[in-house]
Order: sequence, then structure tokens, then C-alpha cells
Amino acid sequence: MGVPTIRCFSNKTKHILQFKTITALFNTVFDPPHRKNLTRARTDMSLRKVIVDVDVGTDDAWALLLLLKCEKKFNFKVEAITCTHGNTDVHNATRNVLRILAAIGRTDVPVYKGAVEPLITPVPDRERHFHGVDGFGDLNFEEPDESLVQPGHAVNELARRLNADPGNISLIFVGPLTNLALCLKLYPEVRDKIKDLYVMGGNRHGVGNVTKSAEFNFWADPEAAHIIFNNLTCPITLLPRETCVSEHRELAMTWRMDVVGQTANKAVLMLNQVEAKCYGHWENWMPCDAFVVAVFIKPDIVQHSEHWHVDIELTGTLTRGQAVLDHKKRTKENTRIVDRIDTNYFKHMMMYAADHDHGLLSDVQ
Repeated sequence: MGVPTIRCFSNKTKHILQFKTITALFNTVFDPPHRKNLTRARTDMSLRKVIVDVDVGTDDAWALLLLLKCEKKFNFKVEAITCTHGNTDVHNATRNVLRILAAIGRTDVPVYKGAVEPLITPVPDRERHFHGVDGFGDLNFEEPDESLVQPGHAVNELARRLNADPGNISLIFVGPLTNLALCLKLYPEVRDKIKDLYVMGGNRHGVGNVTKSAEFNFWADPEAAHIIFNNLTCPITLLPRETCVSEHRELAMTWRMDVVGQTANKAVLMLNQVEAKCYGHWENWMPCDAFVVAVFIKPDIVQHSEHWHVDIELTGTLTRGQAVLDHKKRTKENTRIVDRIDTNYFKHMMMYAADHDHGLLSDVQ
């Protein structure tokens, strides 16, 4: 079903959602009987369960906001959040998760600290600071309550939960894959107990953002990515760097700041400051991790995807960390690569995540 297009202009005064028009359009589509049927159908569905692994980072923060906002509406539950190194060190990443959860009143979600560094070679600090040294623009926000971090290591908790509920837990990984790789090596039995895996990372056409040919998450721990793509038996959905670049062209930074950012949501107000400092000069907004979360939440947001055998280059002088596709199709496919999503629907999702509770997602019950 097509989604009505909302036009957002670059001038702040013109960034106005025509609420009455939108309401009329949506009421035409979602009439009361239809809405009741949707409610009944959703109630009958089994609750999906998911664990998300992050290296927060602003786009990770948006991924968390989207997940936690959509839990009830899309009938899933965030079982836990695990943290890893990546955009910043694991200590800062964990603190940033706690800040987001406190800001939206969701400190009920268990948080676990995980891998401190990659399996083989530590990532040079200078390469990881896309979002500031602390992952949140070095703006010295209020100290989080670190007593909320759960005891035990994220890797052990992943294994415990997967073994306790085999085949029923989805995983979303939006940073380096170190925690999952360690889990597979320490607890090899879990490889057959994951329902499915969603990954933001790698590349489709060898286009890098850290080196000439490697995307950051896979470059940050190539061995971990290699372990994942060569050991898992569950369905893997990969949203690569090139898809993020393509989709972000539809997301103006002025729309991000002047429409999405105009909210009372405390987490979004915090991210407004971070993104204004780190990306204020950007023409377009690129919330990479939120893209793959949107695919998990609403699978039919995907407009085009293909299945490939994916492996990771480990030894190339110029290509270490690159995702390599078998274009000769001689190897069994192990990954679905998402090439395009419905960006217009994604915009509605991000508005909803920021507590703009009107429009499409609020009308679907």
C-alpha cells in the first residue's frame, strides 16, 4: 500500500505537516473496521523478541529510539541491549545507552557491557571519532547512572538468553561484530539457536568510508565479521554502506533538525546538540543504524533486496575488511542484502520515534 508523500522544504518556516489533510487521507485508508481487524490480527501474532548490540554513536541512539518506541505497535520486545567498542570505547558506548534510556524513561531494559576491543588488532582512536571521542559529540552531558549496567559480560548474556529460548530471539548488530563472534567461539552451540540476524555494515560494491574499500563496522573487526558470515546457519539480513548513502539523499538535514528535532523528547533534544555539532554542515542526514532497525520492525519497508554469498577479506593490503560477494554464484548464498527501502515510510517512522505522535504510524492500531 502506497504511503502519501509529505513534502518538506528547506526553509524552516515551510517545514509544516498539513495535519488535517494527512488525517483525512489516513482515515480514508484506515477506517474503524479495518483498524479493529488490524488490532485483532496483531494480538493473534506471537510476540517477537530481539537483542540489539550497539556502539553508541548517534545513529545507534536513533536505532534504539525507533526500536523502543515501536515495541507495542509492532508487537516485539527488546530483551536486552549489549554494548561494544566501535564509534567510541565500550565504556562510553554503555554510558550513552544509559543516557538515552534515562531520557525516555526506559531504564527497565537490561544493558550489558561487552567487548573492549577487536579480536586481533585494536582500532586506532583517530579512526573511530565520527561522533566525537565520547560518541556523543564531547558535549559533557549529565553523568548517567552506571549502577543500571547489569552484572556479567554481554557475550555470556547473549549465550544464556539464546540457549534459554532457542530459535525465538532475533539479533540486531549495528557496530563491530565482536560480541557475536566471541559468543560463537565460546558457545558454539548457539549458532543454531538464533532466529535471524540483522546487520548494518559492510559494502555491496566495495565502496569504503574508512579505507578505499572497507566500511567502518567490518573494518573495525574483520575477523569477527568473517566468523559470523562463515558460521551462522540462521537468515542474515545485511544493510550495507551503499544503501545508507543512497537512502540518505532523501533525508535533508534541515528536515532532521527543523521537523524531527522540534519535539519535547529529551533524548532527541540531546541528539539535536550532538548532530548540530558533528554534522551541522552536512546537506543530508544519514542515520545508518536506524535503517536496518526499520527493516526488522517492518519487513515490507524493503523495496529491493538480493541474496548473495558474502565473505570478508582479511589479508588484502588495500581491501582488509571489505565484504566480498560471489558474483559467479558458485557458493551457496548466506545473506540477503537490502539495496533499497521505502524512504518516505522511514521518514514517518523517524517522526514517530521522536514523539511526533500524529500521522501514519499513530493511525495504525
